[in-house]
Amino acid sequence: AILVILVLRLAPPPKRTMSVRHSAIFSKAEPIKCSGPTCSTPTINCSLLLLLLLSLIQLSGPVAAILSGALPVDWDQFGVGVAFLIGGEVVRRPIFCLLRVLYLRRAVGLSDAEITDIVGTRLSLPQDWLPNLLADPRTKTRIKVCDVLFRKGGHVFTLTSTIIFNAFVVDDLGALVLSVSLGSVLLVMVQASAISLFRGAAHRGHWWWLSWLFGAADRIRDGQLGQQNAMMGSTSMMWGIVASFGIALLGLPPQEDAEKLWALATQLVLLPLTYGDAMGEIIGTPFGRHRFKVKGLGEINEKSLEGCAAVFLGSLIPGLIVLGTGAADPCAIPAAWGLAAAIAVLTTITETIAFRSTDNFVIPACNAVLVVIWWHVGLAVDEGNEAYDVLNSFDSGNHSLAVEPPRG
Repeated sequence: AILVILVLRLAPPPKRTMSVRHSAIFSKAEPIKCSGPTCSTPTINCSLLLLLLLSLIQLSGPVAAILSGALPVDWDQFGVGVAFLIGGEVVRRPIFCLLRVLYLRRAVGLSDAEITDIVGTRLSLPQDWLPNLLADPRTKTRIKVCDVLFRKGGHVFTLTSTIIFNAFVVDDLGALVLSVSLGSVLLVMVQASAISLFRGAAHRGHWWWLSWLFGAADRIRDGQLGQQNAMMGSTSMMWGIVASFGIALLGLPPQEDAEKLWALATQLVLLPLTYGDAMGEIIGTPFGRHRFKVKGLGEINEKSLEGCAAVFLGSLIPGLIVLGTGAADPCAIPAAWGLAAAIAVLTTITETIAFRSTDNFVIPACNAVLVVIWWHVGLAVDEGNEAYDVLNSFDSGNHSLAVEPPRG
């Protein structure tokens, strides 16, 4: 919010002169005609059903673990967790949407009709809507800044609140996983219902408040598929969180027997997703010069070498801060400083090659696998070193470690 206010104060609205064709696209008098395969009803319905199915499958994992007894749940903490997460998002999403509208109106200089097209489903807009919107270089630059502020701002807020939530609000693993998983499913269900029931030019005005469901996470430069991309990012994030905790359950000792290990592992897995992934877009979008194409859901899918470097530093520095400040015990994992660097490298690779909007799943899942493998290898190395030291002490004539015979 502070960044947006500063931008609005320092950057007066540009004087934009739209072309005749550009003006016609946003004219209320001229009906908007649907064009292109992305506007077909079967395609839209299939994409929404697929996202909903992925969310339900993601929820089925924790539910199955709870029913089988593998994942116990403190139901009191679960209730607190649901209230905390829903309360935080109910406050954040409208604020982010209202700030984005203010930014688009004041800093970018868009009209109310243009902003209505951005906050709506965009599925009924022409195929050339996005190229026309970005035709002015100054407008394109400021829309890039808008996407960075609000899309990644929400990303950082949600994941940071999850980390705080785990550290200070709910320390029960089952309550944490179930609450975030259930919250994701409910959100996707409501978002899919809104798109299905209120798409089309007749419902454009309703999206001034329906857009609050997306919290300004629907990137403008994703064009017609902006809302689907936001839903995919949210779903893959919950998949990543659930999968990483599942991998930890399978590969690490129980949480009650190794609290320091779990505290350090959780931060090393989630901090790169929270800040490394965000820094890639924050730096790469406005400042990236060496760009390359990637696969993804949306109309503009590209990354930059500068963004990749930002991902590495944004993943490495938080891990080093956690280890250096004592926020987590570095002795809980052997060679934890090396692990932080290895995770930063792995996060950079996975964030770069993953299909856009699926990196929220790939990053924490791969990081969790690395943490488990690193811990087991480090444990084996430590045990081997201890055995070597014992044998070496006997070879040198030091028998102080020998077991004394019983007296009497």
